[in-house]
This record gives sequence, C-alpha cells and structure tokens, in this order.
Amino acid sequence: MITRIFQVIETDVFSLIDKGTNPKGAVSIVNYEDKTYCFSSSCASCKIPLTKAKVLEPNDETEDDARLQCDFCGATYNLKTGEPVQKEGGKLLGFLFSKSEDVPLPVYGLGEQGGKVFINVPN
Repeated sequence: MITRIFQVIETDVFSLIDKGTNPKGAVSIVNYEDKTYCFSSSCASCKIPLTKAKVLEPNDETEDDARLQCDFCGATYNLKTGEPVQKEGGKLLGFLFSKSEDVPLPVYGLGEQGGKVFINVPN
C-alpha cells in the first residue's frame, strides 16, 4: 500500500526555519495504519519538498514502522526514526545525491493536550 496524503503545517518555529528552503518552519504529518508520523517537510538528501513522497509499508529493515521515499531522489527513510533505509527501486536523479543519502530525515514527536496537538521540536 502506498500513501501520499500529507498535511504540511507551518510552525514558525525558529529552529526549523531555513530562509532558503523552509521559511515558515513547516513540518509534514501523515497517518499510516493508525500511526501518525511527523517529519521534515524536505528530503534530507536532496532538500526537495516531500509533498509528493510515497509512504511505503514496513519491511524487514524497519520492522513495524512505515517508510518514506522521496519522489525526486529516491532516498528512503524509516518514518519513526528518520534513519535512511534501503531504497525501494531507483530514481533517475538519485545518483546526484548518493553522497548525502546517509543523512537522517528529521522526525518529531507529537503529543496532545486539551484537544491541541503539540510538536516536539529541538531548541
């Protein structure tokens, strides 16, 4: 099963803002099989927005955790830990970014209190 339903949330959190690639400190949120994941809105490898990325089902490498594959460079990550995992097939431009494929995708914890959702981000 492949999922592509992401919600991009602009946080305006200073530590997430990058004037060149993420001026509003946006994060992406996706729900997959009753698990909600929050992660960087851009690929850690190629820095392209992940709005068209694919959420892939878990495999032996990620155990119960879904995987995320960048639609541009093909970098694939464990959605819970952000650690890079083996690619699911190749991508045409993936070779351009192969040196940065070992960079983890930033992931963030989510919490809820009083009907409000909180994102646990670094300072």
